[in-house]
Formats: sequence, C-alpha cells, structure tokens
Amino acid sequence: MKVLFVNKLYPPEIGGGAEITLASIVSGVKARGVDVRVVTTWGGTVRREESVDGVSVVRLPLYNLYWHNDSRRRPQPLPMLWHAIDVHNPAMGRILRREIEAFGPDLVSFHNLPGFSASAWSAASDTGTPGLQVLHDYYHLCARSQLFRAGRNCEKRCTACRVLRLGRGRSSRQLAAVVGISQSVLDAHLNQGLFRDVPVRAVIHNARELEPSAARSYPRRAVRFGFIGTLGPWKGVQELLEAFERVSREPGMSELRLRIAGTGEDRYTSALRQRFESCAIAFLGQVTSKRFFRSIDVLVVPSLWHEPLGMVAVEALIAGVPVIGAARGGLPEIVREGRNGLLFDPEHAGDLERCLRTLAQRDGLLAELGAQAIPSVSSFGNVDRMVDEYLNVYAQVAAARVMKSADAAGEMAR
Repeated sequence: MKVLFVNKLYPPEIGGGAEITLASIVSGVKARGVDVRVVTTWGGTVRREESVDGVSVVRLPLYNLYWHNDSRRRPQPLPMLWHAIDVHNPAMGRILRREIEAFGPDLVSFHNLPGFSASAWSAASDTGTPGLQVLHDYYHLCARSQLFRAGRNCEKRCTACRVLRLGRGRSSRQLAAVVGISQSVLDAHLNQGLFRDVPVRAVIHNARELEPSAARSYPRRAVRFGFIGTLGPWKGVQELLEAFERVSREPGMSELRLRIAGTGEDRYTSALRQRFESCAIAFLGQVTSKRFFRSIDVLVVPSLWHEPLGMVAVEALIAGVPVIGAARGGLPEIVREGRNGLLFDPEHAGDLERCLRTLAQRDGLLAELGAQAIPSVSSFGNVDRMVDEYLNVYAQVAAARVMKSADAAGEMAR
C-alpha cells in the first residue's frame, strides 16, 4: 500500500502536537511496509524534496500572501485576506494534484490543512484517490482552529467563520474516511454537518513514546500544584491563578504552592506575573516537562476552550502525577473522575476551587489517584496501538474502494 500524507508542517518544522503525532504515524506505518511520502509547505519559492529520518518529504511553496509559519505579526486586513484565500486555494490544489499523480498513492491522509485549504480534498478526489481526514483541531469549522473568541467558546460560529467555511460540509463528502483524535472533536464536526456522509468514521487517540517515571512517593495531601503549556487566555491560566489565590488564603492552606511553566504573548504573560507572582506562585518560564512533573504533586489543566485531546494530561499521568482537568473537549477521555484525577466545570463558580481544596485536604487521595495514573493511560503510551488502528482504517478504505470498483464493473456489465 502507498499512502501520501498532507500536513501544513512536518519536522523539523513543528507547530504543535499534530506534527509530533504525524511523524509517529508516518514512521510507524512505514516500518509495517507501507510506502509513504509526506507533502507539506515551507517558506521558500520552489519545490524542495528531502529525506527526513528515511521518509521522503516534499516541501511546496505556499501560494498565499505569506507562509503561515512565519512568526511576523501582520496588520489587518492581511490576515483576513490570507484566510479568504485559504477558503479554497486552487493554486495549492493544482500543485498538490501533481504530487498525488506523481506518487500514485492508494490513499491520501490529510491532517492539518491551513495553506492547502479544502482544495486538497478536491485534488485527491479529482485523481480518483480516496481521502482520509484526521481531525487534530477545529480548522474546518473555524479560521483560528479554536472555536474560541473574546474569552469564551463559540457556542455558535461567528459570521466570519461561517463565511470562511462556506461549502466545507459539501466538500467533505468527497472523502472516504474521517478520524477524530477524540470523540469530542469528531462529534463537534458531525454536529455542524461536516463528514456526515463519509462512510468510514473512527476515533483514534494519539499516542507518544513516553517512558514511565520511577516509582513516586506521595505526601499525605497535595501541596505542589502545577500548570505547563502555552500561557494564553484559552488555556484558563488566569482562572487557575485566581482560584488558587482564593484557596491558598483559606485557613490551613498557606503551605500550598503553584508553579506555572511555559511562555506566551509577552504582554499577557507580564500582566499575569505582575498580578499574581508571590512566594506561593512561581512563574518558571520554559522548562522540560520531565523535570517539571518531578517538582509537582498535581497537574492542573484548566482549559476554557475545548481541547481536542490534551496530551499534556497524558504526559503527567505517565509520570505518575494525578490531574485536575476541565470537563471540556477531549480531556474527559483522559482524566477519569476519582480514578486518576478530578474533573471540574469551568462554568460552575467554585468548582476548580473544590478540586484544589479536595486534594489539599483529603488524606490519602493523592496516593490513591497516583496509583492508578500510569495504568489508566497505558494505551496513550502505546504507539503500536495507534499505528494498528490507522492501518485498520486504511484497510477499511481499501476494501470499500475494491467493493465500489466491483459494483461499477457490475453495472457496466449489465
């Protein structure tokens, strides 16, 4: 079998967890005998082909106003015009079609498509090649890929996103399969009318090669809480800081500590530090996750937006660290209430404080949750499991293609 993978970036260019997961999938199926090639974008002006860890990678110039991975800030209306072009970019469709025709895959596996636009789906369909869309975020519903604006989740899509995604549901009918990295992210698209007619649907949780930490010893009660990740409004960092401040001022809670690891937009980060930094709250900047998890008792993932999955929770649990997580997006598919952590509703005032207080006051609960942490996410640390599940989807698509061809031949014979 030959599979062509399409994503906006590919290592060493990494925009987030999607690129790390994609590289694992590509190398995993290649090791099982699948002939693979990756098509991605880059900031140059000509096509470039190279080998990355033994994988053939084609980097295409991006025919838009600028390369999406260029970190320079641009004034309006340039970003809006960029997204308007990205609704359906025929130039990218044409050059991707040439790559599909040159490689001749049995399947095109689409991942994050900013830059390629929905024209990528048409490029595969026009060549008669089945397409599989893997949903890592909300790009096909929202130009910002987050469904989060002005500090709140978008219960209804705004006018701009509806316009910029006009016809996306109809275009999605060209695909043979769709995979969500969580049930939550798949349902979000199905509920908006995308991929409803796609014959093969599946949920495949991401996996990482994560080495379980050495056995941990747990204090009677949690004292050291932590957050690691991007410091941004959608991550709920400010809400965590406010909740922690309130709890730490209560009688008997003065020993509690909160460690914030990660970076974000300078102005936002500086405002947080100025308001909250104290002897009880430390901002650490960029640190390695392995070192960070050794320094805390509990990880808090207070996301306001609907995290498509939330692999940081998996990393913590693999390290034996229980998690307090927002009951949003894919997090409840990782954090199990009373088993490996606690869940809270960000819309329910005082619910995060309740979780912090519970772990800081209840004797033995931390050790009880910690004992289940690693076993509860064993499948997330099994890349072979993830690869097997993708190969199963590929096989379903191939079987459906054979059946469709047989039916067409039967119709012609009649």
